[in-house]
Amino acid sequence: MSYEFILTEKRDGVFILTLNRPEKRNALNSKLWAEIAQAIDEFDADDDSRVLIVTNNGPCFCAGSDLKAIDAGTYHPPAGHEDDGFATITGHYISKPVIAAVEGLCMGGGAEILLACDIGVISRDCIIGYPEVKRGLVAGGGAALLRQAQAIPVKFALELLLTGENIDAETAVRWGLANHIAEPGKTLEKALEIAGKIAANAPVAVRLTKRTVYETMNQGWLKEGNPGWTAAMAADMGIKETEDAKEGANAFSEKRTPTWKNR
Repeated sequence: MSYEFILTEKRDGVFILTLNRPEKRNALNSKLWAEIAQAIDEFDADDDSRVLIVTNNGPCFCAGSDLKAIDAGTYHPPAGHEDDGFATITGHYISKPVIAAVEGLCMGGGAEILLACDIGVISRDCIIGYPEVKRGLVAGGGAALLRQAQAIPVKFALELLLTGENIDAETAVRWGLANHIAEPGKTLEKALEIAGKIAANAPVAVRLTKRTVYETMNQGWLKEGNPGWTAAMAADMGIKETEDAKEGANAFSEKRTPTWKNR
């Protein structure tokens, strides 16, 4: 499929979505937003694509919303995705794993995309920040206010959000905002390495694991009256009835690589 502001590629079970509006620092206008939404719909519907990587061309991952488009009154979410958050990522649950491969600056809405992804790889020269409070605004893209204090310790989250100051790659990883640092130009390579390990696993088990982790977050681990415990046990019991679980056991016994059925 041909796009104007993104590039897409499918590689060994991995769907790569590249933001490709570098002259505007990959800031979202309505066309870019619609193209991202269309690509995510394509990824969701494709059983052969098991992991999504979101990355960028140019020195800025994403600078947030295109202020000129907002000023012109042309900025709006795509039809059918009005409630899916910034870039159809921050408020839209994607059932399969999503990895951010961030090169360079990652500001505002771009930082919210990183936060909303399941795993983050950032370049050594990456700078991350939420400058909204410096402009009299809040980081309202659908991820920061809801998830930042769940993703990293609350004192770090509040320092980041309340000062509007930037942090570097080492700080982001130390605080837990990203998993790995790669050399500039190498984030996609590292993300593909991680994605390959995920894509080799049983698809149903991967999806159910992701769903259950998010459903049970902050529920605690004591059993009594705990809906998180109930959800975790339901996941464990349910997965054992799948064809992939049986295939996994058979392949282990027969000392061979499993052939997953995705069911």
